[in-house]
Amino acid sequence: MKEKNSEINRYLLEILDQQGSKAERRELIGEVYDFLALLDGVKLVFLHGRGHAPVQWVEPIKTFACSLKLFVIEGFYWDATPYDEFPNWYQEHCRNQLLPFRAWYICKEAELAAAIKNINTRAGRLSMAEEAYLLGYPECCVRAHYERACLYHRGTLSILRRLAKGNQNKMEALAIGNAHLIPITQQEIEDFDFAFKIHPPIVGSWNMCDACSSGAKPFSDNLVKKYLSVIEKAGMADY
Repeated sequence: MKEKNSEINRYLLEILDQQGSKAERRELIGEVYDFLALLDGVKLVFLHGRGHAPVQWVEPIKTFACSLKLFVIEGFYWDATPYDEFPNWYQEHCRNQLLPFRAWYICKEAELAAAIKNINTRAGRLSMAEEAYLLGYPECCVRAHYERACLYHRGTLSILRRLAKGNQNKMEALAIGNAHLIPITQQEIEDFDFAFKIHPPIVGSWNMCDACSSGAKPFSDNLVKKYLSVIEKAGMADY
């Protein structure tokens, strides 16, 4: 088992070292840690290839995961944003923006693969508790992520309402046309400032809530310790 783990670690680092720039590698090392956390049982599901990961990274990792007999499922971006408080046209607009994008969800168990496929039938919609459980993130941090998202949407709608003088049709047209949105009112500025106020842990791919970041809650700290243990076992502490 130890020899197999060494081969896995070596192969992941080889793929990482083939990436174009140091900046790219620094971003992708987080995915390596997530993959190792999945294999070590710290995570149930490894989210791969979301965002701007290059194809020369995405494809070899997918192929490698398949060679390890893992389930690799292409799916919609997961989204637990509580859109109900927003106008119907805005809900549809936000969901339509995510629909073209895909990520890959990698897991070890058939039961988890079935859960991922079920989320696919909902176009990536799921609960915050479900997302936290499957991705192995503290639920308080997942909820904080979506609270920030809601403030971003509230600020966006405020700007659209101001520009369109309250006309919903014009607001929708501005949103669909990707109008340049600049926060001006104090509330808009505060909403955007809070929306982009993130607390990344020293290792890991989630953003901490304020309570975890300040040490008032132990959940992120406990997860970081698990990641550091996985990284140390893999011999990647100085990578």
